[in-house]
Amino acid sequence: MKIEDFKVVTTINVQWGEMDAYRHVNNVSYVRWGETARIDYFIKIGLINSAPEKSGYAPILGFQSVKYIAPLEYPDTIQIGTRVEEILEDRIIFRSYYFSEKKNRLAAIMVHEIIIIDLVKGSKLLMPNDLKEKIKALEGASNPFLNKDL
Repeated sequence: MKIEDFKVVTTINVQWGEMDAYRHVNNVSYVRWGETARIDYFIKIGLINSAPEKSGYAPILGFQSVKYIAPLEYPDTIQIGTRVEEILEDRIIFRSYYFSEKKNRLAAIMVHEIIIIDLVKGSKLLMPNDLKEKIKALEGASNPFLNKDL
């Protein structure tokens, strides 16, 4: 797997202040970077825009986890490739892969489970078909993880 395999890539420059007393990037930075990558994906498919009320729904984070593979440190540039790895009836499973330019390797993997809520009722929705279509249009056949029946 390489960064070129992803349709959505976020570039992060590691900051000195993101390191902890042990001189490696603190775990909270990975979560913050993952949020940035997730939002970049949402923007790319038009899920986040200046008029969210037009669609009637919005994404919320239901679960997240990070698998740390190699410690990161300043200075470094991180490329985060994000893609949908599964669309379920009531959520989308994203994975973000953190590649270190300095170490020339995969450094972490983040899982994001996104739930879609009705903006009027404030309750969970089943996955909207137009959202599935936007994901399919972005990733299409290049993504082996997407459900075939999108």
